[in-house]
Amino acid sequence: MENTALHHSETEKLVETYLRTRDPELRTRIIERHENLVRSVAHKFTRPGVPVEDLVQAAWIALIGALDRFDPERATRFSTYAVHCMVGEIKRYFRDRTWSIKVPRQLQEIAANLGRMQDDLYARLEREPTVPEMAQAFGISEETLLEAMEVGAAYQPLGLDDRYELNSGSEGMPLYEAVGQEDPHLDTMIEQAPLYRAMESLDDRRQQVLRMRFFDGHSQQEVADVLGVSQMQVSRLERSALKMMREAMSEAAP
Repeated sequence: MENTALHHSETEKLVETYLRTRDPELRTRIIERHENLVRSVAHKFTRPGVPVEDLVQAAWIALIGALDRFDPERATRFSTYAVHCMVGEIKRYFRDRTWSIKVPRQLQEIAANLGRMQDDLYARLEREPTVPEMAQAFGISEETLLEAMEVGAAYQPLGLDDRYELNSGSEGMPLYEAVGQEDPHLDTMIEQAPLYRAMESLDDRRQQVLRMRFFDGHSQQEVADVLGVSQMQVSRLERSALKMMREAMSEAAP
């Protein structure tokens, strides 16, 4: 226990030093120190039919982004913040890439964009949009929209407390107790995600909006309540931030 506490204390000091110096070698050392944490978090989300290496990769990307965005003045340790980011990234993986039922691609795409379309219409109409208004915005029939909403509600990944059988006839166990297998081929990891680099070029307000919307999963209205502005202002900040990031990534592309 004492050695573990010392290790955590040393790592936190390294993080503080890196945030002051942005030393790439120190950054690599910090990332490597968190390998066990990355794999531990990823393995707690293992489920049948989902490659564990995908979850590990999602956790690695979240860790790298967390290190670049971490604010040492926050009343939390970096490891706590990193775990929060990794869990959020893995949950997004389940939300965006896994379905519990076979769904036509068109309905998948509509269901995946329902939230965004609702927010955009809310910003323009200043009220909750109706089904006919949403169907018109998508350019589809009301019946197709309702079907997409229904299949979207049917998609539900297993929770950590849900039970499933590991093998036929074996006793069911909670998902969080399942232990996945380490990927022996995961020798390298992404050094720098262009997305995070583009995000760093934004001002603090736009970064906060994007973090709350796409990393923490808040609606535009929830972000507006926290920032003390209107939902329409949040919508404008979000659109401008995404446009600026696309331009930054286009300029950085070879």
